[in-house]
Amino acid sequence: MEFSLIIARNRFKSFCVILTYIFIFFLIGFLIDIIRIDADSLSSGFYKLISFQNTPIASIAMVIIAMLIIFFSIANFSNIVLAGSLYKEISHKQDNTLEYRIYTILESLTKRANLHFIPKLYIIDAPYMNAFASGWNEKKSLIALTTTLIQKLDMLELEAVIAHELSHIRHGDIRLTLCVGVLSNILLLASNWAVIAFFGNQRKEGANLARNILLILQFILPIFSLFLQMYLSRTREYMADSGAAWLMKDPKPLIRALQKIEQNYAQNDYSKIDSNPTRKVAYIFNDMFSTHPSTKNRIATLLNKYY
Repeated sequence: MEFSLIIARNRFKSFCVILTYIFIFFLIGFLIDIIRIDADSLSSGFYKLISFQNTPIASIAMVIIAMLIIFFSIANFSNIVLAGSLYKEISHKQDNTLEYRIYTILESLTKRANLHFIPKLYIIDAPYMNAFASGWNEKKSLIALTTTLIQKLDMLELEAVIAHELSHIRHGDIRLTLCVGVLSNILLLASNWAVIAFFGNQRKEGANLARNILLILQFILPIFSLFLQMYLSRTREYMADSGAAWLMKDPKPLIRALQKIEQNYAQNDYSKIDSNPTRKVAYIFNDMFSTHPSTKNRIATLLNKYY
């Protein structure tokens, strides 16, 4: 399949996933409206709301909230994904020799990838090896590397990791991981609030059924979000690995980097060290929720593709 078609399909999937989240926000609002109007049944409540005999206030509000979250995420993505950490931006003006070399690597890879904008580059002060890319598009994008990753990888391995993150930007992955990361967490908060707000009140059959559905959604939505993140991360990590190997003209540096990162996590417990939930989905290596394919499978795929 041609690269342009893969990217187009990727963007379409991203659009569908974001629409799915907006629909779930609407569904939660709709159930809240059913409870609010104390409907005799779900069908009668549906008719009254859809015909505007009763204004679906919560439904409209939840859709507006979802849209505002998306726009807020686009406008403030760097603050969202970098929150909770000490970090610094590096550029071509750096006096530090190592940081200057890292930035020149990014510049070179950006030209190779035929991107028209250089993503902002950040170093996060963290004791673990990892990296991520985020943003809405290549004009509004960033790549972040942890200090430990920089310390423990050689320059070729570091270049391969940057190439991997740059491939996420090139493939249009970053907007999806950004929105899904934010939307999924707000969605769970909204569902929890709805159950607590309407818990314990004696209502008619339709309203009670809507409340029970909200209660069930509390357990289903986290699983749904996790499996959705697993599906998206697994397919897109393989693509980003392949993109990095293509940019490097060699898969071996990325293979070595992945092996070192996995070994670093095997030797240390980092499961609770990062408090930023939006960042976790975007990392090159995710040992906390296993949303990424295994390192073994990623290496096997790279070897099978390039040898």
